Amino acid sequence: MWQHFLKPIKRFRKSYLPGIVTASADNDPSSISTYSVVGATTGFSQLWLILISTPLLIAVHQMTARIGDVAKKGLVTLIKENFGRRIAFLSVLILVAANLLSLTADIIGMAAGFQLLTNQNYIYFIVPLIILVWYIIVFDGYKKIAKYFFWFAGIMLAYILAGFLAKPDWGLILKSIVIPPIKFNAVYFMAALGLIGTSFSPYAFFWQTEEEIEENRGIKQIKTSSRAVTLGFIYSGLVAFFVVVASASVIVRMDINFLTVKDIAQALVPVAGPWATKLFGLGLIGSGLLAIPILATSSAYAVSEFFKWPQGLNRKPGKAKGFYGLITFGFVFCLAALLFELNPIKALFYSQVMVGVMTPIIIYFILRLASSHKVMGNFCCPRWNIIGGWLAVILLSLGDIFLIYYLFSV
Repeated sequence: MWQHFLKPIKRFRKSYLPGIVTASADNDPSSISTYSVVGATTGFSQLWLILISTPLLIAVHQMTARIGDVAKKGLVTLIKENFGRRIAFLSVLILVAANLLSLTADIIGMAAGFQLLTNQNYIYFIVPLIILVWYIIVFDGYKKIAKYFFWFAGIMLAYILAGFLAKPDWGLILKSIVIPPIKFNAVYFMAALGLIGTSFSPYAFFWQTEEEIEENRGIKQIKTSSRAVTLGFIYSGLVAFFVVVASASVIVRMDINFLTVKDIAQALVPVAGPWATKLFGLGLIGSGLLAIPILATSSAYAVSEFFKWPQGLNRKPGKAKGFYGLITFGFVFCLAALLFELNPIKALFYSQVMVGVMTPIIIYFILRLASSHKVMGNFCCPRWNIIGGWLAVILLSLGDIFLIYYLFSV
């Protein structure tokens, strides 16, 4: 009898899990911290960006999913075949650089989560965490247990509840969305670029395509893939919106240089009261467990594709030494970051500002591939996807230009 009731759940999980996991992984420790910093430093003034960027993000991810379903090749391979080896190598360098920044920041974010739970210095947790997550990916089969880590994403629902319980001024929120109070200074544009940079994470684009290929999806499942992406990123956008609302409502307006993990955890006080720091700590740990393996693996996929090495989490380490060696390198890089005493919040936030600077280049090549009849045949992406992708490039590029202008005009 139970099997009868569980069938729809299993069918839903099989059809929609890849899209939802990718979207949930996009709300990694860097993202949650960045949204919190945006709310704590700029109030409600950037909520309009989330409402604009979410449909654009859905458009880009629908394109990457469709490319995987139709072309059955990874993005790096397609870029190399259509734009040449040098351009492909540049794309790989951008991805690896962005991933290493985010990977280091997320490891620090997870460690900070343990610090909130134990009141011990976060530095003590980084090495054990690196070893644990590396072991899970290489020997325990991350893809088999990702469906369990996925439920950690449910902790993010606490932010939606916190946003309401904080009793924000909804009239001011609406006004901030309809007539955005844009401030032409470096702080505002740095926060804006961090917000959209953490949303449009390059690693998620590459992972989305590889997931479609490894799940053996095809042309017949294009609509299912699109629905999964839409569902996942609507949830991701809601979480982002309410993280900013809760943070702006509860956290006393502060400078990024003085914010701590405990400060941004206060956004959950309306939900958890004195347990807010513990709940936030669990959120950092859970989102890190989901996102960090994807970060490390997407870099390995890209480099392995470029050099045509055996790859895939379905292969044993002995059969894909280069692939797993690259994953290991990512974690060794994180260990090297221990030589610098990094402020967790600054590391998490500024890493996403840098990612925002690099992302438009990757989206540009995704757009070219998604609209190419040579690559996609009769299954080129719909016009609204292409328009959404170009708007994303424009939005990110404008953020880059304004930020550079204000940084150098000081």
